[in-house]
Amino acid sequence: MNRILLSFIFITAGLAACHQQPKQEQQTTVNADTAAVASPYFYMQLKGTIASQPVTMHLMKTNPDVFRGYYSYDRIGEPIDIWGGLDFSQQLTLYENSHTDEEITFKGRFDPEGSFKGTWRGAGTSHPFSLKKNFDKAILFDVYRVVDSSALVPGHPYSPVAIASNSILWPAEGTDSKTADFIKSVMSGGKADITPRQLVKKEVDSFLLFYKGNAIDVDTSALKEDSVSPIWDWTAESDMKVIWNRYPLLALESFSYDYTGGAHGNGGAIYQVLDLSRQKVLTADDVFKGDYKTILTRELEQAFRKKYRVPEDEPVKGMLIVDNIEPNNNFILTNKGVMFSYTPYEIGPYALGQVNLFVPYDHIKDILKEDYSK
Repeated sequence: MNRILLSFIFITAGLAACHQQPKQEQQTTVNADTAAVASPYFYMQLKGTIASQPVTMHLMKTNPDVFRGYYSYDRIGEPIDIWGGLDFSQQLTLYENSHTDEEITFKGRFDPEGSFKGTWRGAGTSHPFSLKKNFDKAILFDVYRVVDSSALVPGHPYSPVAIASNSILWPAEGTDSKTADFIKSVMSGGKADITPRQLVKKEVDSFLLFYKGNAIDVDTSALKEDSVSPIWDWTAESDMKVIWNRYPLLALESFSYDYTGGAHGNGGAIYQVLDLSRQKVLTADDVFKGDYKTILTRELEQAFRKKYRVPEDEPVKGMLIVDNIEPNNNFILTNKGVMFSYTPYEIGPYALGQVNLFVPYDHIKDILKEDYSK
């Protein structure tokens, strides 16, 4: 499922619940957790097997009801987006956000030691899986989250509401100080003295201030139960995820989605690769050499054809708004390849969503400056 559509579903459900509350409760908009908290949210790196195939999963709980993350088969290294939640019996179901026709799921439970065990289903079959926490050569993170809201007309029982939430990762206590300081600087945009509680709240406060500023001249005299305008039910959701975490490389995702009126919201994910040994955020020029743009453009077209099942005798630009898919600086590295990512409207229409294309190192050995497969 399109990740932006998924965010819209969760946010829309929250807004619907808000407007279904008793009138006297609507005066306080929604129940807002305005204190940044690090628990019960978490990040785990899990390692184990699916049908004897070694896998690595980066699983995060950055929302009270939603688990998100990525997993990959170690021999392939391509990140696969996952999301899901707990049912009434505390069984966790994770759905693979893929472009296959068949639903692919992990269904299982955590044991007291933090291991995740259950059944993987997909490709017309099922297999047991067993994943255990494993932070060997990896960075540990705490997760901080804040959610707040603002009524367009405070105290009005039918006032539209803006809701904003943000979740961030922060190096856990005990992380090497030099490494932790570098990661914090990248996450905070170079603000050395900011705390995680200040950082996670900053984006929420900024969005709500923007909402109030834009709503100054709105005519609210006609507000009543049957005329609440969804145009002013603004929403914003942001979070961070780990995609790859094995020293010296750390790959992070910053995802954001917001609705500020109109036909639909907008959002996307931005990726960064941190070389912890060199204390540097990598660009494509740091990773590739020679005429890499020409070679990668060809490989990215092939990756697009494979992912979206475009026959060789059909032009890919029939699904796109560009003639060629060129490499950008929105990418991550794993032990087996590079994934380039394109936000909505960057190469394709909004309905195509975020496009992630994986190119194995085996296809591009001649343009790599270093061997990242180690």
